[in-house]
Amino acid sequence: LAQAILARVACRAGSIIPQVVPVSPGLAAMPADELAITGKRRREGEEREVRTLELVLATRENTKSIGYFVDDTVTNPGLGIPFYKTVLEGANYKEATWKDQACVRTSQIHWREDQSVTWLERHMEMTQGFILVGKNPGLFVLGEPTHDRQDLDEKHRALPDPSTTKAYILPPGQGIIIKKGTWHDFPVSCGPPVSAFILNTEEVVEALASMPAAAPMNHGDCFKLRLSEHWDFTLKFPDPRPFVQKLGLVPTPIAQPLMGPDGYGAGMRRAEVASGWGNGARVLVVPVVNVEVFTPGCGGPAIQPHLQSVPELANKGWRDYGNRRGLQRLSHMFKELGIP
Repeated sequence: LAQAILARVACRAGSIIPQVVPVSPGLAAMPADELAITGKRRREGEEREVRTLELVLATRENTKSIGYFVDDTVTNPGLGIPFYKTVLEGANYKEATWKDQACVRTSQIHWREDQSVTWLERHMEMTQGFILVGKNPGLFVLGEPTHDRQDLDEKHRALPDPSTTKAYILPPGQGIIIKKGTWHDFPVSCGPPVSAFILNTEEVVEALASMPAAAPMNHGDCFKLRLSEHWDFTLKFPDPRPFVQKLGLVPTPIAQPLMGPDGYGAGMRRAEVASGWGNGARVLVVPVVNVEVFTPGCGGPAIQPHLQSVPELANKGWRDYGNRRGLQRLSHMFKELGIP
């Protein structure tokens, strides 16, 4: 029995390489807050409509309405500094401002399974900047400013317009300085971790950090909305991995953490054991089977992590043996020992 309890098998489950899903076209033009205009709200328990944002590669042209694109092109060249004879110097961004002092930091964003757009925020006193460093792209949900639109009333100027909101893919080494009033969320990973150099203000950072929990806010130059409180639908962006793979912005396949949000595997959720499940026993012994997963081509986590051959014979063979024979052997052993 002791041997059975201590026995562990590493059964490696093959990962599913994501299929290419057609990207939905841009959302049809509609008022910034359809719920407020129509007065309709879905009945309790009724599923919410899901609307998918258009996924586009960010360029200087298609980001003009939301910000100032940053790449290796020198913007407004001609600033004369006599000390730099071999330098093509660009003029300052006149519209960029971080009030009295900029607050700069770096951040690393990891993959998330949920592709819902839960929050959008805007800043009216500064132009937040994001520069992607490293070798991986990032996804930005950005919506055009509504505060100065003459076709909207005062209430709707305080809400984002989903018809002018898109999911922009920003390549590594590029960035964007968003305009005052641009609706945005924090950058999202396109698979591998993405690192960003962020320009902000102390006021906004302190306001965000002061929140005891995620909730709508309107202080410290940060106006943040929970979209479900204003829209009668759920806004999502497409899985960006097929898109960035097709553009050659990331390797194929993408290395993915496959353990899910709770660490128990993709699609798995933790469920607490009900009280009294042990039927009053004072000592309970639970055999634990270790099932490990990894993305093909990304090396093994334990037995041969240094082997990166193509095809990956050592790690693939170990995983396949666990799936095909290891589980069967454990099942037979538990039955022989009378372990349910």
